[in-house]
Amino acid sequence: MVQKFRPALPGLSRRQVLQMSAASAAALSVSSLGFPALAEDKPEQLVIGSGGGALDEAYKKAYWDTFTAKTGIKIITTEYVGVAQIQAMQEAGNVTVDLVNIDGAEAPVAGQKGWLVPIDWSLSDRSKVLPIAAQDDHVLAEVAAKVMAWNTDTFPGDKAPKDWTSMWDLKAYPGKRSLWKQAFQTLEVALMGDGVPLDKIYPLDADKALAALDKIRPELIWWDSGAQSAQMLVDGETAIGSSWSGRVAKPKSEGAKIDYTFNQALLVAGSWAIIKGTKNEKWAQQFIAHTLLPENQKVYCETIAYGPVVPEVLKMLTPERVAELPDPNTGLFSDYKYWAANGDAVIAKFNDWLTKG
Repeated sequence: MVQKFRPALPGLSRRQVLQMSAASAAALSVSSLGFPALAEDKPEQLVIGSGGGALDEAYKKAYWDTFTAKTGIKIITTEYVGVAQIQAMQEAGNVTVDLVNIDGAEAPVAGQKGWLVPIDWSLSDRSKVLPIAAQDDHVLAEVAAKVMAWNTDTFPGDKAPKDWTSMWDLKAYPGKRSLWKQAFQTLEVALMGDGVPLDKIYPLDADKALAALDKIRPELIWWDSGAQSAQMLVDGETAIGSSWSGRVAKPKSEGAKIDYTFNQALLVAGSWAIIKGTKNEKWAQQFIAHTLLPENQKVYCETIAYGPVVPEVLKMLTPERVAELPDPNTGLFSDYKYWAANGDAVIAKFNDWLTKG
């Protein structure tokens, strides 16, 4: 028996009912993908503070474009937003970003200040995430490695430096050096360059690290972004320096005169965090959950040479690709708890040292 069409609500035409049904279906579709049903509070965009360059290109392919495809919400990025910028927003009561990709050492500092929103772990399976990555108020975005890299025209073949102490050997490895203009990661590198064993890096001896930096200061050039760190080495502006493995892996694979080593790698990460005061908290939570989906992390790891924070993703990658990724079981993980407890004082000491140069 064929049932005749009847308007579901009095006073509505067949076309109006069909339009309502289509809208309901769209809402159900989004909801079934793990996102809240379409509602009036869905924003047109989310604003993310991020660092740019190859990292953002990988985020865009793996997370931003796929999130937009599922929700219709555009992802807009701004320049990097760190603790100082977050503090300014909180004090002004004017939060201009919804979430940030912030250095892993800065995230716990911002969290201790009460400037971050707790992560809604009901949206993800926390047990499948690396314990060090799954924090209460932020989530590590990847397993990256701060590595020593060099220009292969300057140091070819068997003349290549071996570890961080090589970077401090101005006689055997002459030329300009490059380091990140931040206390975190740079002070650890300085201690390694001074010969401190990995298991003795923390708690940081900041005075010893700064004294080590003094030894190479005449040849030192600072960089502010990962893209800049790699370009300095590719162009030969610096002969040897620090960078993140994902920043130098791509130009190396494309034939640039650059190489690097995972020896004495400092394992680090950016962190996804939601800034307290955003009007789009619900959707920012959904975005973070979206980044933890294995299929999205797989795309990320295939796009840039950083490891996943969901270990099962490694089984989805080729053995060749896995070999190019930092291993969370080797190297030294940055001690973010140390930075949360001591960051203010150590960063102030480093910044004071910079001004006296």
